Amino acid sequence: MAYCGAPAGEAGGLQRQDVMINDAVPYICFRNHKERIMGKKRLERIIPLVDPLLGLLADHLSRADLNRNEPIFPTYGVGRHSSADRSKKLSKHIVNMRSGFDNSQLSPYSLQHTFRDRAVMAGVPSSVTEYLMGHRTKQSSALHERYGTGLPPQELVKWMVDIQEVTEHGHFHGESLD
Repeated sequence: MAYCGAPAGEAGGLQRQDVMINDAVPYICFRNHKERIMGKKRLERIIPLVDPLLGLLADHLSRADLNRNEPIFPTYGVGRHSSADRSKKLSKHIVNMRSGFDNSQLSPYSLQHTFRDRAVMAGVPSSVTEYLMGHRTKQSSALHERYGTGLPPQELVKWMVDIQEVTEHGHFHGESLD
């Protein structure tokens, strides 16, 4: 979720066939299937994988014995969980790296906004950010149509690397504005 701004349902519903680690450009495919329905008319999309998530997923998948249609994270999104139930499970894994701040301000949903802030700081075009997050806009839909037919995957890889390298971003309520 922090990696590409995906909502809890999209991240929790990943199946083994959605994650391609050994391709020339490793990627995650967010698409409709029996474990996940793309809500709010979200874009089906392909997101290139870079470190640190690439390494973490590769390690996780090397230890898991999964068939193509099996969920990668079966306890975080399989079945008919409500968004609130999924968020409660995922909230247990969020670590506040900013000492002295209120942990209750962080939630799985806040990770989507963190991604957007990091993309802005990395100078990623808004149409690319919208595409990566799965937001359907004229610009993201145009990018979606070009991806795979004209936009080189290396462009998205470059932007994902830039986003992952951002460490200072956004305003955090309670933080000094000096």
